[in-house]
Amino acid sequence: MILSFWLLYFSLCPHCESTWGFWAHRQIHRQAVYLMPSPVAEFFRANVQELVDRSVEADERRRIDPNEAPQHYIDLDRYGAYPFEQLPRDYEKAVEKFGYERLKENGLVPWRIAAFADSLTNAFREQNREKILYFAANLGHYVADANVPLHATENYDGQLTGQKGLHARWETIYPQKFMLPRETTYLENGSIFIIDNITEEAFNWSLESYVLSQQVLAIDKQIQSELSEEELYEPNSSDAPPFRRNFSQRYYEKLKEKLNQMVEKRFELSVIRVASVWYFSWLKAEKPNLFNLLKN
Repeated sequence: MILSFWLLYFSLCPHCESTWGFWAHRQIHRQAVYLMPSPVAEFFRANVQELVDRSVEADERRRIDPNEAPQHYIDLDRYGAYPFEQLPRDYEKAVEKFGYERLKENGLVPWRIAAFADSLTNAFREQNREKILYFAANLGHYVADANVPLHATENYDGQLTGQKGLHARWETIYPQKFMLPRETTYLENGSIFIIDNITEEAFNWSLESYVLSQQVLAIDKQIQSELSEEELYEPNSSDAPPFRRNFSQRYYEKLKEKLNQMVEKRFELSVIRVASVWYFSWLKAEKPNLFNLLKN
């Protein structure tokens, strides 16, 4: 019943998907905290539960703020062909070329990541605990979203190719079926990397996601062509319109096989990249000592 509710919600609200699913966002933040190196690790671990709880703030904000949704994606294929060189990576140049309204319509996530990374750096410099936690939690959400393949294409839900509902199938239902039940495993400390240019890095993640989005769309299309209608859908949803019907366990098993751990790998990359952006912001702030914040 819960899955059916969200599938209906997604179908009626373009680009309003609960990105990665709330469970996955929380797990990404929790695991990212435990990748942080010393000495900043102590601050993040002392505040791990707050960071986990606030990891979905950005999605909650979309329910009341119409300007929030474009911050979670970028429809790169609205800018020509891969690697979309006609789109300037520099925000001011992009606004000058296309105008803010067009950029907003097509999504802003790489620039949102860069802006929140700068804000987190400033919060570290100020040693302002509340600001650090706000910007870290929300920045981590946007980084994770940029690593979702269907957040980089205009055909984000398969709605242009008769595959509506694919967004929720990939990033919400798949993790619930195949990742949530398993025991949580943490990545090894030391997996994070040093970031040079945060805007370029964020665009690289979105470019990766775009390439994978084409694979996701092709795999879903192939599975749907291979299965009969009786095999594709759950029997109890036969009277519902196609985009509201529940896909069968057989569909999801074939999806898992053909994706070949894509969802799990993007999840792990999200963890590493969230921790790396947090660390990047702290380094850029010239490694402030956060010991005094642990006492408050």
